[in-house]
Amino acid sequence: MRVRKRNKPAVHGRKAAAGALPNEESEDFILIRRFLRTGDPREFRTLVERHLPSIRRLLYTLFNGQREEMEDAEQEIVLSLFQRLKDFQFRSSFRTYFYRLARNRGIDFLRKKRSQDRTVARLRLDLWNRELPGPEEQVVHREETETLLAVFQTLPSKDRQLILMKDVDGFTLDEMADILDVPIGTVKSRLHRAREKLAKHIRGRR
Repeated sequence: MRVRKRNKPAVHGRKAAAGALPNEESEDFILIRRFLRTGDPREFRTLVERHLPSIRRLLYTLFNGQREEMEDAEQEIVLSLFQRLKDFQFRSSFRTYFYRLARNRGIDFLRKKRSQDRTVARLRLDLWNRELPGPEEQVVHREETETLLAVFQTLPSKDRQLILMKDVDGFTLDEMADILDVPIGTVKSRLHRAREKLAKHIRGRR
């Protein structure tokens, strides 16, 4: 009698769902181990540069486009990562670990450095990383995007962060819960309210 092999049950929960795609995660882990073993700054730089676009979008949202403060905060974040990377446990994805670190350090920096008179800057078009083929389509897209971003900037910072994490950087709800250190149900309700606010503001512009 032939015995069928049972498939191993899928692992559910935050640890299974959270994290980058397996190949991306393994590449991060390889770079981390190489850096910890050799101390080669090129390995660290390669690791950081893989995730800088997401980190810079986060900082743009936190600092409302103030370039000088964004650059200073980025330097502090990278330095903090350099100092703490030896403590990384390889239990979760590096992507969520780095994003959570950047968010916490960015908020700390913002509290210390933000001036009272800072102005609201528009998000640059390359925030969305979209490319359009023709100049006419680019003009139309630019007008639509500027309207959307102007409305986006009217939202509270916490709402903007949620929408950015989910709809631009593509974090899963589990990853967001891990980054924000709150239950997934809280993430869902907060994200729903943030999106409703954005939709309401857009309708008000029409």
